[in-house]
Amino acid sequence: MKRLPEPIARHAKELFWDIDLEALDPEAHEDFVLGRVLSFGTWADLRALHDEIGDDQLRAFVERAPHRLDRRTLRFFEVVLGARREDECTTKPFRRSNEALFRP
Repeated sequence: MKRLPEPIARHAKELFWDIDLEALDPEAHEDFVLGRVLSFGTWADLRALHDEIGDDQLRAFVERAPHRLDRRTLRFFEVVLGARREDECTTKPFRRSNEALFRP
């Protein structure tokens, strides 16, 4: 990402409360920026981000940096963007039937 979209730049103090905004480089710190916007941004922020980088780059982010998102946000964007992670479990958990649990 070359620059912060205007709606995100307007909310930068709220989104990046813990860093020096002058030192924030959207290109060099892209994963950090994307994680914050997807986790804490407004709907306008998300739309602006989507318009700026598109589905493919958002999907690539979700796949390469899932640690930047909380579980609920991560799962939402995995479903919406059709993202898959290498470490994602695709098997169903084993469950015993009640009958097997209560046999003598």
